[in-house]
Amino acid sequence: MTPQQLERYKRHLLVKEIGGPGQQKLLRARIIIVGAGALGGQMAITLAAAGIGFIQIFDDDRVDLSNLQRQTHFVTSDVGALKVDALKARIASLNPGVEIGAVSERWSPEHSMGDANIILDGTDNFESRFEINRWSRQAGIPFVSGAVAGWQGQSLLVNVPDIEACPCYQCYVPEAPPQAGDCNDRGVVGAVTTLTANHMAMIALQYILGLQPKPGRLWLMDGLGDRTRNIALSQDPNCPVCSILDSA
Repeated sequence: MTPQQLERYKRHLLVKEIGGPGQQKLLRARIIIVGAGALGGQMAITLAAAGIGFIQIFDDDRVDLSNLQRQTHFVTSDVGALKVDALKARIASLNPGVEIGAVSERWSPEHSMGDANIILDGTDNFESRFEINRWSRQAGIPFVSGAVAGWQGQSLLVNVPDIEACPCYQCYVPEAPPQAGDCNDRGVVGAVTTLTANHMAMIALQYILGLQPKPGRLWLMDGLGDRTRNIALSQDPNCPVCSILDSA
């Protein structure tokens, strides 16, 4: 590492599970983040600060004034700008050593890196999560999904290769709930999005560092009750995705 990198990451270097070799892994890592909003944008900021070498970000939306209550990686002067462009500029000012691929369109498998270490979901709809999940399973790339609404947040790591009977996202949600709501319907507390996004980022860091985060463990946070819990999920033998793909 350069002298500047040694200075920038010196607090990481003191962590025994990271050190120099671990920081080198982060600097070489390539990740995908789908969405530049409350979850995706905060994950990008946290992971860029940690020194992830390349981050590919997908989002076709523009910054709206109502975003700023929770999407604190944007500022008022960003309103009207493409989210990926504003986020790329913010990351460049934070850590110019990180390379950003800013794609101003919705995520699709055709535009994703097949050599990514991990893909993180910052979307707010089941259609996108299902599509990411299928691609992730086929590509053998782990998938971290997250969701927030009101005072509650959740995150889940799935599709970790070389782990027997590892569940996929649709083992947990086989199909979209008939009355699925999101923050547009139920609102969301800004602090919940930050906590959830950083938990997702921590899972990604653990995986890249080889610290073996547990897949299929659903993390649930209740911000109003100030409590968290974990639920272990198993692979569904009748899952509409992994039961078919794994046997192909």
